[in-house]
Amino acid sequence: MGEELENETMEERDFLRRYLAGRDVACPRCEYNLRDLEGDRCPECGDQIVVRVNSVEPRLGALISGLVGLSAGTGLNGLLLIYWVFTSHGRSGYESQFIECNSVGLVIEGVALLAWLKLWRKTRSRPQWEQRWMSVGCWVLTAANLTYFILNVK
Repeated sequence: MGEELENETMEERDFLRRYLAGRDVACPRCEYNLRDLEGDRCPECGDQIVVRVNSVEPRLGALISGLVGLSAGTGLNGLLLIYWVFTSHGRSGYESQFIECNSVGLVIEGVALLAWLKLWRKTRSRPQWEQRWMSVGCWVLTAANLTYFILNVK
């Protein structure tokens, strides 16, 4: 079993070496040119390099849709808070509701947006139907944020 794994690794390294012979290919991490690489590690950053089969057109629609939904909510709250900073001149009344509502929305949507970006690769490996439902969840959060704003700021 161990010998088979070692042979497979040697075959992969040999395939990688042959693939990079005379071919300009950038390291995925540091963009160092791997042309004529002899081993399986980038000489610049030290990352191990492998040859993989990949989709020509990865299905990113649901991921991008979720990103747009969360960005829309985060951006709306951020822009409204910036608007308040430039237009408030000591007025009172609805301002506390306005600030509270947009601050809460900005924090919630901002954290969700950061989580979406941080978990992008894990989410990408999930089934397509699951990605779509997660994207719908992002838009539902933004719709709830907008609804909360409309109902609470008068």
